[in-house]
Amino acid sequence: MVAHYSLCIVISLITYFLPNSRDFEDESLILLQSSRITLIVLSLIFLWRHARKKDWVPKKLEFYKVWTSSTLLISFFPFLYSDKVHYDVYLHQASAILLSMNLLLWLTTTTAVATNLAFCLMFLGVCYLGDSPVEAMQEFPILLTYLFVGTFGNVIMNYWRTMDYRDKRKLSGAVLRLKAKNLHIRMISNLDDLTDLYNRRYLIEQFDIFKKRARRHKFQMALVILDLDHLKEINDKYGHMAGDDALQTLSAVMKSRVRSTDICARIGGDEFCVLLDSVDPKSLKTLCESLRKGVESHPLSIRDSNDKPVNITVSIGAAILSYDEDFTFDDLYQSIDSGLYKSKSSGRNRVTIVEATKLNTKVDLSASWPEEVRIYK
Repeated sequence: MVAHYSLCIVISLITYFLPNSRDFEDESLILLQSSRITLIVLSLIFLWRHARKKDWVPKKLEFYKVWTSSTLLISFFPFLYSDKVHYDVYLHQASAILLSMNLLLWLTTTTAVATNLAFCLMFLGVCYLGDSPVEAMQEFPILLTYLFVGTFGNVIMNYWRTMDYRDKRKLSGAVLRLKAKNLHIRMISNLDDLTDLYNRRYLIEQFDIFKKRARRHKFQMALVILDLDHLKEINDKYGHMAGDDALQTLSAVMKSRVRSTDICARIGGDEFCVLLDSVDPKSLKTLCESLRKGVESHPLSIRDSNDKPVNITVSIGAAILSYDEDFTFDDLYQSIDSGLYKSKSSGRNRVTIVEATKLNTKVDLSASWPEEVRIYK
């Protein structure tokens, strides 16, 4: 649009500097000069208006293009009618604006064809009013040439825009489908196949996110470890299908008793974790007991030799982490593992809540070597 209005301004300046015919009357000369000034002023106003407004609605922008260019074209009619000496120059200039309107403004094909036909008829009408029909018909091939070039160019450009739009739309659809597939692959890679819970890698990623959120909002978070009791005996006695049933039963109980914002994960063969945010000691103990009782009250689908359903139990360890404490996942896991050992050694099927402690990573390996085999002292 800037290029189009700039062309209109240049053409308007050319019309202003054209010499006047000697046979003008005063009224006709004033009308001609006023039309020249009006053409320049309108071109500048339309260019300034377009530069100021950025958030054009497509339909309103199309209307703005048509009526502003039409106004500029109508401003040529006094030239065509009054200045007969330079009639052909004005006609070429008006046709150049019409051609620029078709090629630079990217009008729809319907709008462009309708506009071309309307101004073609108007120009011919002005020709008939100002000259004889024979002289008017001499200019008709010029109008047809501009009309054909403008319409053909507009059709080609709109076809290119349509194809470009279709290609972009296809590409956008392909990108969206690829993103959906990538998200699906990522979700699958984060899930345990058997229990449909998250895996250890995803749990550790979320642990770091939970820690940052806890510090920002100043709340306590907790980690719960569940260890299925006697899973090896179930596998040996009833088969691995029974063991899988036990793991799936535990995962179902976990999903049914935690919030949607909590993270349930399977981190090992018979070890599971629940990552909780915004929790206090009382609600943590209540949740752990609910998990323990829930597993205990859900028998497996298999039956023992006495035709009684096989029940399973779970040992649970847990710890709370305050927002101002800097513990890693391994620190918290080691602390809870010691509590879980207490639950196991105390007869299983119980809950032990411990305090988080730092993981001791400094181990003096040289102390286990005899003195005579040490190379460095």
